Amino acid sequence: MRRTFRFWSLFVLAAAGLAGLWLASACSLSPEATSNATGRLNVLVTDSPTDDWEQVTVVLKSISLRNASTRTWVEVWTADPANPLAGTVNLVDLSGVAEILTSATIPVGTYNRLKLTIDADPTTMTLVRDTEEAVDPANIVVVDPGKKGEISVDLTPAIDVVEGETANLQVDFELAHPLSIVDELGKIILNLQLRHKALPYDIRDLQFARNIGTVTAVTDTGFTMDTLRGESLTYGVDENTIWVDADTGEAGSLAGLAEGTGVLVASNMNSDGSLFARRVWYAADVDTLPSYTPEGLVRRVGSNYIKVLQKNTGTTSHHCWEWNYVTVYVNSATQWTFHETVPMGSGTSVLQYIARGFRVDVEFQNPNDHYYNRVAKTINVHSAHYEGAVTAASGADFTFGFDYRRHLTVPYSTVQDHSFSWWYFGQPFASSTSADFPDTVAAVRNAGLRVFGRAELYWANQWVAESLVLAPDRLPDPAVVTTGYTALAGSMIVTTFDWDDLTRSKVTTVFLDATGDLQTVVGSIKWNTTTQLLSTTIPIDSSLWDMLLTPSLAAVRVWVRPMKEEDGTFTWHAYTVLALTVVN
Repeated sequence: MRRTFRFWSLFVLAAAGLAGLWLASACSLSPEATSNATGRLNVLVTDSPTDDWEQVTVVLKSISLRNASTRTWVEVWTADPANPLAGTVNLVDLSGVAEILTSATIPVGTYNRLKLTIDADPTTMTLVRDTEEAVDPANIVVVDPGKKGEISVDLTPAIDVVEGETANLQVDFELAHPLSIVDELGKIILNLQLRHKALPYDIRDLQFARNIGTVTAVTDTGFTMDTLRGESLTYGVDENTIWVDADTGEAGSLAGLAEGTGVLVASNMNSDGSLFARRVWYAADVDTLPSYTPEGLVRRVGSNYIKVLQKNTGTTSHHCWEWNYVTVYVNSATQWTFHETVPMGSGTSVLQYIARGFRVDVEFQNPNDHYYNRVAKTINVHSAHYEGAVTAASGADFTFGFDYRRHLTVPYSTVQDHSFSWWYFGQPFASSTSADFPDTVAAVRNAGLRVFGRAELYWANQWVAESLVLAPDRLPDPAVVTTGYTALAGSMIVTTFDWDDLTRSKVTTVFLDATGDLQTVVGSIKWNTTTQLLSTTIPIDSSLWDMLLTPSLAAVRVWVRPMKEEDGTFTWHAYTVLALTVVN
C-alpha cells in the first residue's frame, strides 16, 4: 500500500489464528428458547476505512451458522443466483455504515461457528485503486486454502437467537489489515479479513447504507420493501421521518407510498433490532430515484467544497457496482451536524474540521440546479476518524503525525457514553488516565518503531477521541533474517532499520506465537525469476516455521506488537510474517 500508516488492525485475530480467508465472531445476550421456536437474526456487514482503494467489489455467496447443541448447520443467507446484485458488495462503500445483508428467521438456539462463502474466482472481482486504475483480474491472487471460497470459524462469544426477539450479527471487513490486500511483484494478493464488530453503546447510533428497491406493503406505522438484492426489509416511521417525493421534488408523506412505489431509504436501528426510516425518497418508477442526495466518503476537501465518493443510484442497473465522485459546494448558509443532532456550525469555516475518509450525508439547497453548481443546504457527518503515527501521549491528549508532515493533538473524550478508551494487541482496554498508554507509546518510539493507530472521533466543539486502536507496526524494508527461527527459543532475529533514521541499522528480536488468541500468521511468497510466476502459501503451519524462516530468505516483511512483561519491560511479538523467496 502507498501509505504505510495503513497497516493498522482492530480486532481481527483476537478470537483465533488465521486459517484462510476470514475470521469472524458475534454476540447476543439472550438465553436459548424452545427447540421448535424461531427468532430473527440481522446479518450486518461493515468495513473499516481505506484511502487506497475506490472499489474492492466481491461476490458473497452464503452464510451458515452451526448450532452448538445439535452441531447442525443452519443456512442463514444464500445469494439468489438469478440476481447478479444479490451478493455483490463494494467493501469500500461500507466504510462507516452497515449493510443489512439479510434479516432472517432461523431456529432459536446458541450458535458457535460461522461459515461464510465467497466466489473466489478473480474474474468476479473488481479492484480499482484510488487513482482510478483498475487491476487486471489476471493479476489478482486469492488466498483460498480449501479451494471452496469458504471459511469456518468459532464465534466467541456464541450468538443466541431467542424466540420473539431479534439478534444482531455484525461483521467488519478489514481492507486496511496488512494481509487483506498485499501488492507484491505486480500481483495483488487478496486475503480479506473479517472480524466481529461490537455494536455501539446506543444501537440507534448505528448508521446503515441506503437501500433502494420497491414497496411491497404499507401500514399506518411503516412499510416493507424488496431491495435490489432481493431481501425484504420492514421500516417503521414516525413524525421525525423526512419524506421527499422525487417525482415532484416536494415534501412527501407516508400516504405517497403504495405497492410498487420505488423507494430510497436512509435508516437507523431501534434498540429492539427493528429498523427506523430517517429519510425516504420515493418515485413511481424506481429507476427515477434521485442520485442528487449524496451519501458517501469524503475524498477531497477544498476551500469551498468537498468531493464525495458515492453509489450511483440513478438506475437500478448501475446501483450496486457503479460509484462516482460528486462535488458538493459549501456557502455561508450550509449547516453542519454530527450524528444528525450535534451542531457543528455553518459555512466554509467547518471545512477545516473535515478530512478524507469521513462519511457524510448531504441535502442540497436546490437539487434542480446544474450538476456543477449544487450547494449543500445541510451536511451531516455520519462518522469521523483520524489515523496515523502517534508521536506523543499524555494523560490529557495525544498527538498524531500524518506521514510526518501534519501533526494534530487530539484530546480524550469525556462526553457521557462516549468516553475515551484504547486498546493494543496483548493488552486490555484502558482509560486515558492509565499510565500504560503513554508508557507504551514511549517504549515503541524508543525502540525505533512507530505507533500506528486509528481514532474514532466525537464532536464536542472540536474533535475528541472516543476510542483509539493501536496497530501492529511493520518493520522498515528491507528486513532480513539474521538468526533463524527456532521453536525452542520461539523467536528469530531480524536486521532492519530505524524508522526515524533509515541510515541506521537495527537488530530486533522477534517472538512468534504458535498458539493462543494472537497466533502469528506466517506466509510464504515465492518469485521465480525464470518463469516470472508468483506463488503464495498463507498460512504456513507452525511446525514448518523453522525450515522457512532462515537467513537464506531474500527478505521478510514483519508486523510486530509490543507485549508488556511483568517487570514492566516490552518484548516484540510478530503479528504477521511474510517470507520472500527468490527462485532462479
